[in-house]
Parts: sequence; C-alpha cells; structure tokens
Amino acid sequence: MIVLDTSVISAFCEIGRFPLLKEILSRLKVKAIIPHTVEKEIIFSEAISALKENGGWIDIEKTQDFEKYLSILHDGEAGVIALAKKHSWIAALDDLDARKLAKKEHLKITGTLGLLKIRYELCPIKDKNELLKIISELGAAGFFMAPDIIEGILDTKKRPKAREGD
Repeated sequence: MIVLDTSVISAFCEIGRFPLLKEILSRLKVKAIIPHTVEKEIIFSEAISALKENGGWIDIEKTQDFEKYLSILHDGEAGVIALAKKHSWIAALDDLDARKLAKKEHLKITGTLGLLKIRYELCPIKDKNELLKIISELGAAGFFMAPDIIEGILDTKKRPKAREGD
C-alpha cells in the first residue's frame, strides 16, 4: 500500500496526467490509499471520481493520532504520516518538512518525482524526451524541483522488459 498526499494527486491532475498515477501504481501492484485528512483537500474532479467510483482505485481510511504532527505539518501531510506509520506503508509526500518527519518516523517515502522515475524505469514513458516533457509540465504548473533531483531522474536507466510469465 502507498499513502498518497494531496500534493502527489494534485501534481498529476494539474498537468492533465492523473491516469499516469493509476498506471504507475498498477504496474507496481500497490493499492493507493489516502487518509480522510487528504480527502478533504482534494479539489480535482478526476481525483474525486477515483475515490467515489465503485471499485475505485483510491481507498480512504479514517486516520487517528495525526494531531500530534499538526504543530509541524498540515492536516493532509500529518494524516499521511500517521496512516503510513500505523500500517508500515509507503508515504508519498512532496513537502520537505513532511519528508523529514517521515524519515524520523522510519517510514519508506517517495513523492511525485520518485513515482515518475519508477514509471520511466518500468517503460511506460517511452523515452527521455517524454520524461523531460512531464518534468517541464510540472515546473510550468509551479511544482518545485531541485536541479539535482531532476538530474538524478534524467540519469535513470530503463529496466529491461520482463518476459511473459516472469
């Protein structure tokens, strides 16, 4: 399971690539979940639909014990950390303070760019040009990316395609 923060969902929605998020998680064979604190923050119709569809691919779980993180983080980020910690799931966060706290809590973390990197490695992004286009779209939408992180993602190598039955 991977616990998604609002920023990850919003990043994919803002650039019109929300279906990519679903595809990435499907390829990784992980289920997406959000805490109820993130549900309240979602404003994009395609993301809301993913929550409400029968058999939707994003589940919602009521989060407890998130209040202890509210002195440092917003509700959504606090909920992601609390839920990921409770179940030992991966926390998908972009905010630097949230990521630092998640590391202190010994959580596995990723974020929007980490998910794009995985997507590139697993071959649904056809080439570096497409990867660079997506990164540029995120930048144009106001998504902050440190140059060294972008460089690391662009240095990623594709994994060999698995054979049928592997």
